[in-house]
Amino acid sequence: MRPGEAVIELSRMGFKFEVADGKVRYRYEGPGEPDPGQAVPLLEVVKAHRDEVAFFLKCHCPRCGGVVFGTFEGKSRCLACYWESEKTGKQDLGRTELRKTA
Repeated sequence: MRPGEAVIELSRMGFKFEVADGKVRYRYEGPGEPDPGQAVPLLEVVKAHRDEVAFFLKCHCPRCGGVVFGTFEGKSRCLACYWESEKTGKQDLGRTELRKTA
């Protein structure tokens, strides 16, 4: 599995990622507890490829999984999330919500 795929799968499980001071940080914010059988192997991929994950996270929209084209109001977001948040006033849209409102 490629590092970006591991990040996407972990994000679907409820993990949040960020790059701070050149270091990849993550925390679990999902409901309940993550399944160790699924999470541990993916986290090992992330740990083994931290540089690739850091680059991936610079290009990956944490809200919807799209591609980030810029930083808006100090936050990395894809243009679709930025535009939709401006249009609706919602600050935390996911890909599903974007499809519903489009």
